[in-house]
Amino acid sequence: MHNSPVRADETGRQPSAPKAGYARTKPAVSHVVDILNAIEEDILSGALAPGERLDERTLAERFGVSRTPVREAIQRLSAGGIVTLQARHGATVVRLDIADIFDAFTIVSELEALGAAQAARRIRPEQRSELLEASEACAAAAGSGDHEGFNRANGRLHDAILAASHNRILACQLRTAQLLTAPYRRSITYQPGRMAASIGEHAAIVQAILESDGETAAREMRRHVDQLAVGAGDVIHHLRLSARTDRTG
Repeated sequence: MHNSPVRADETGRQPSAPKAGYARTKPAVSHVVDILNAIEEDILSGALAPGERLDERTLAERFGVSRTPVREAIQRLSAGGIVTLQARHGATVVRLDIADIFDAFTIVSELEALGAAQAARRIRPEQRSELLEASEACAAAAGSGDHEGFNRANGRLHDAILAASHNRILACQLRTAQLLTAPYRRSITYQPGRMAASIGEHAAIVQAILESDGETAAREMRRHVDQLAVGAGDVIHHLRLSARTDRTG
């Protein structure tokens, strides 16, 4: 058995040989992205909470890799402001102060409003059903008092709206803000009446998008996220009171 001859391209030049080590380095890059995405999903799902430590050894064992790609993934998250690196303390999921939380929700409000407006103009026929199904899943979870199910369906709905905007730049910018606010959005869900209120807000957003009314879609989305910011303030207040009670009790 002999090797196939290397063919020249249209200009008559022979194609250059692959760079040494390329086949070995490509999987490592893939590992970094996979690890980074997995950590982000853990933050979004609540598996990782603000202030929780990211242990390199544990993560390396989880993914079956060396610590090198784990360290690279953590460094990328640190560069994006999602993880804090401190000497002798290692890496932890960032814990925002009150001002940063409200600033993060302000950014989410404006970016998601833009996404809703563009979705109203750009949504494709096949995406309409996904939007309705996600909204119905939110309503079903709220009706049964399923907070975790509601959080999953809510994420699905917001993702569907963002996908319908067909704006990749917006998706990249929004990702960081969503990661920063996710822990607080999850806590807000447990506030009395919040799930029920969200159903009406979702319905107004979805209706505006399906009616191609970008202005209304943006306004309703902004109002929806602003209500979450108010809820975040209540959550922070509750946590402060709990901490005081623990210290004095």
